[in-house]
Amino acid sequence: MKLVAIARAARNPDDAARSLAGATGLTLAEARMRLAPEPPALLARLERDAAAALVATLRTAGLAALAVDVPCPGDAERLVARSFAIDDAGLALTSRLGDSIAVGWAEVTAVLRGVRAARSEVKRTEKSTTFSVGAAVVTGGLKLTRTSTTTVRSAEEAAEQVVLLYARDGRAATLAESQLDFSCLGPGMQPSSTANMGELARRLRERAKGAFYDERLMRLGRRPLPFLVSGESRTATATATTTRTDTSGALDTLAEVMRRALVEGLLP
Repeated sequence: MKLVAIARAARNPDDAARSLAGATGLTLAEARMRLAPEPPALLARLERDAAAALVATLRTAGLAALAVDVPCPGDAERLVARSFAIDDAGLALTSRLGDSIAVGWAEVTAVLRGVRAARSEVKRTEKSTTFSVGAAVVTGGLKLTRTSTTTVRSAEEAAEQVVLLYARDGRAATLAESQLDFSCLGPGMQPSSTANMGELARRLRERAKGAFYDERLMRLGRRPLPFLVSGESRTATATATTTRTDTSGALDTLAEVMRRALVEGLLP
């Protein structure tokens, strides 16, 4: 399967919507909805040949359309860095397991800064028993209490900044807020991990001058995407239901769309 996406906003949204509607059989309103999110945005999930045909049609209409494989590469396909070293020659990254890569600054093609989020929502049913004058009167004292049931909801969300780095030879790395040893920043180390991620991104942008740098995934990496498995799981007990969602897959997909767009000359 392939995901069809656009990497840039359409210059003429009305013409773009008509082209998408004509190529897919969507209504004009549905086509406008598909094109409404800030790019990179997903338009369809199709078999390989159908996806290629849709991309060709949309490009003819002037849209920066492309197709990527499902599923898209994630941390399993990238080196997840634990430590790093930055010097004039380039960047060296080492994982927790000791794997390492070294990339010269001229070899870096893209630095994408984003955020992924994990959310846990609990819906709990609670029963309480209180004295009830009404129940006592109606039952002649046989029943003195009333049981009531209420539903209590609570939610927690943990967001994590990541920097995704891509090299010309296809190597890729994840620099994640929860994984990195920020002492590698030396005297520039900040009091918080969030500030340290900002400092790291600044240094990479400053050194890799020829690389494409983008921060859109700081906004877009937390949103659910159409046509993808949502990353949602649910567990239940007699009194509580817990729903967990994770946007890592959404961030990986949008990052792959941007990487492919660079390769195909659709960005910047």
